[in-house]
Amino acid sequence: MDLIDKRIVLGMTGGIACYKIAELVRRLTEQGATIDVVMTEAATHFITPVTMQALSGRPVFIDAWDARVPNNMAHIDLTRGADAVLIAPASADFMAKLAQGVASDLLSTLCLARACPMLVAPAMNREMWANPATQRNVAQLRADGIAILGPDSGNQACGEVGDGRMLEAHQLLAEVIAFFQPKLLAGKHVLMPAGPTS
Repeated sequence: MDLIDKRIVLGMTGGIACYKIAELVRRLTEQGATIDVVMTEAATHFITPVTMQALSGRPVFIDAWDARVPNNMAHIDLTRGADAVLIAPASADFMAKLAQGVASDLLSTLCLARACPMLVAPAMNREMWANPATQRNVAQLRADGIAILGPDSGNQACGEVGDGRMLEAHQLLAEVIAFFQPKLLAGKHVLMPAGPTS
């Protein structure tokens, strides 16, 4: 179990790729992770909070004013003690919010208030992904130290083919596990000799 004792806040935004997250949550929990799901209102149009609660075994959060949080500070409490925030699927709209520091709902506000690393798995139409505004936002997120997972290329729900498809559950799982692995060569310089030998 590669993710034992890891707590991940999983943020879901609106997109057909939400159906893949059910499998991802199952796989993450099998690896020992504790998953706290936070959904935007748009995400609830694609998959229900009841489904995500059943799969994670934990309450699902949608509203910034959730009465289950005694101090009314879910945007702060949810990320304290978390090992990472994973946004999957991450819509173009939500990535723009992240890049600009917009805090307009529970998920975007907790992202701004987080004290842990963030990983983002984009999911959108190929034209939306290729749009210069989206690419500027992606560049800004990377510059801010946010890990971008994907996207993949292939068939899209709209019937088009191209970049923007969210990674599959097994690919996202591998990316999350790799993120938490020790980076033994980080900051090291390696000289690789090449050429004929005698």
